[in-house]
Parts: sequence; structure tokens; C-alpha cells
Amino acid sequence: MEFAAYLKSFLGLIAIVDPLIAVPMFIALTPTASAQDRKRIARIAAIAVFCVLGISLVAGGPLLDFFGISLSAFKVAGALLLLLSAMDSFNAAPGRQRQTPEEEVEAMSKHAVAVVPIATPLLAGPGAISMVIVFGQSHPGVSKLGQVGHIGAMLCVIFVVAVLTWITLRAAQRIANRIGITGMNVATRVGGLITAALAVEILASGLNGLFPGLKS
Repeated sequence: MEFAAYLKSFLGLIAIVDPLIAVPMFIALTPTASAQDRKRIARIAAIAVFCVLGISLVAGGPLLDFFGISLSAFKVAGALLLLLSAMDSFNAAPGRQRQTPEEEVEAMSKHAVAVVPIATPLLAGPGAISMVIVFGQSHPGVSKLGQVGHIGAMLCVIFVVAVLTWITLRAAQRIANRIGITGMNVATRVGGLITAALAVEILASGLNGLFPGLKS
């Protein structure tokens, strides 16, 4: 894959992870936490995001092979999930595929919230996991060396997304004070538009793989 393709992967992944959407939840779940505790929670959440997405990237291919699922079929399923996430982003609110109301209520009663629900499913949810699996399997080379290089490059993309997530959560209160709810909602809607466009592209690729006759 060329640099432009990895850049598109990065933009798509940061749009679907959308750290800004976690800012209000992060503040609400840590109302009495000290500044030091919030920094620690942000760091743990970012590490968890990297681990969840990294494991999904590496294990995605073998899991698809184990269950006998073609990449084209998974692309269609993942694209539909991304479209649902994009629609929720247009409403500037996390949907049920990220977190159900019952999970939110349960999270409010827990002290350890960095991994669940902030890292997963709020940030590294089904949509983000589907995206990294699709991008992880979408490489042109069949050589083992090419596959290792591609996975390594995608892990770098995930690492950058995790770092940006850490920076965003670490500065959550300042972001909320500076740009306000309206600013965060605008950014989330723009991210939703990028996610929707990427989902349509993945959907078209998956349908072409399942139905080659559509190309003619």
C-alpha cells in the first residue's frame, strides 16, 4: 500500500474512533478524580485502545479463515456497521453499537472506567474493530514479508490514533471549556461524514467481490 492509502486508513480510523465523542463521558465518569488520576485514566484508556485494535488487526485474518468468512462478506458487514456509526455521529451522540444505556448506567457505578467503557466499547468499538480488520486484510502482496510490513505499518497507524486519543482525553476538561459542546459536536459530525464516505467505499468493494458481475 502506498503512503496515501495508509493516510486514508489513519483518517478513517481517527474518524470512527473519534476521541472527542468520549470527552463528555470521560468528564462525567471522573467527576471527583484529581488531575493526576485523570491523566492516569487517559493513559490506560489509550493503551487499551491500542491493544484492542492491535489484537484485532493481527487476529482478524485468522479468525475470518477459521469461520470460513470471505473478506468481501466481512467488508459488506463492516461497512453496514460503519454506516450505523456514521449516522449516530451525525446526531453527535454515541449509538447503541458503541454503548447501550444499560452499560452507561453500570459504568457510572464503577471506579475503573479507563478500559470499560471508555476504551471499549466507546472508542475501540465494533466499528473501529471492523475497520482495522478490513484494512489489515486489504494488502496487495501475498509474500510473508509484504504481509509483515503491511501489518507493521497498520500498527503504526493504530499507535498514532492511540496517542491522539491519549492527548485528547488528557486535555478533556480544557477542550470542553475551550470549544464547548457545539465545537465537539461539529467535529463529530465531520468525522461522521468521513466515516460514511469510507463505509460506502468499503461496501462497494465488498459487493464487487461478492458479485463480480457488478463491475461490467
